[in-house]
Amino acid sequence: MGCTTSIGNKCAKQLGVDIGRLTYDMVVEFDRRGVMIMEEIDVPFPSIQLKVTSHGSASQAELDQVGVETAKYCAVSKLFMAAGTKVDVTWEKA
Repeated sequence: MGCTTSIGNKCAKQLGVDIGRLTYDMVVEFDRRGVMIMEEIDVPFPSIQLKVTSHGSASQAELDQVGVETAKYCAVSKLFMAAGTKVDVTWEKA
């Protein structure tokens, strides 16, 4: 969420979009077998679902564009995806 906030705000500013305050809902699937020393796990976080809610004046189309741009530059999301995690981020108006 921190990287999405930072990069999302930078992208919104570059696009001239008012995203205002952001709130989040996140669901993370965590395979605990690795940390429980039960067996080695290749992908400890199989999926992450993040819903970003904008409390600004941006339209849904503008938020969709901010989401596309943020996905290009969010280093943390890219790390998770490179590790095999399915990352699903949606942006919506409050």
